[in-house]
Amino acid sequence: MTFIVDKTLGKLATWLRILGYDTASGHDADLEKIVRQAQDEARTLLTKDKKLYKESGGLPALLLQEDNPFRQLQEVVRHFRLTIKDDLLFSRCLVCNTLLQAIDPAEAQGEVPDYIYHNHWEFSRCPSCRKIYWAGTHYGHMRKMVERLQEADW
Repeated sequence: MTFIVDKTLGKLATWLRILGYDTASGHDADLEKIVRQAQDEARTLLTKDKKLYKESGGLPALLLQEDNPFRQLQEVVRHFRLTIKDDLLFSRCLVCNTLLQAIDPAEAQGEVPDYIYHNHWEFSRCPSCRKIYWAGTHYGHMRKMVERLQEADW
């Protein structure tokens, strides 16, 4: 399942990407462009904007009720009965949504802080925006949130 979120749901987009779901962000304020992109790319629209939801023209869409990004994520997971697959976790760039590629640690040298380079052995890079990822302290925090999501009683 692939998604597109409106400009107000950037944190939700990040969380869906953490789970490995292809999630585009409609940064453009033009509602027609968001709807067109959803149609062209066969994406499910996620929004809090009632007007956008009404103008979605029969697209698969969910009008979110929650304000908290983690609760929004719970709402989406529950509504669409999404599965959380360990092999997809942390597989997408959180910035641009592209699938990450594992890289040799030597490629990260000089591009990450020395401490990180000398204390981590696995790195991934986004082939689009070139951002490098590793399992640092943020990873641990995100992993705990994913575990909370997995433990939720739907």
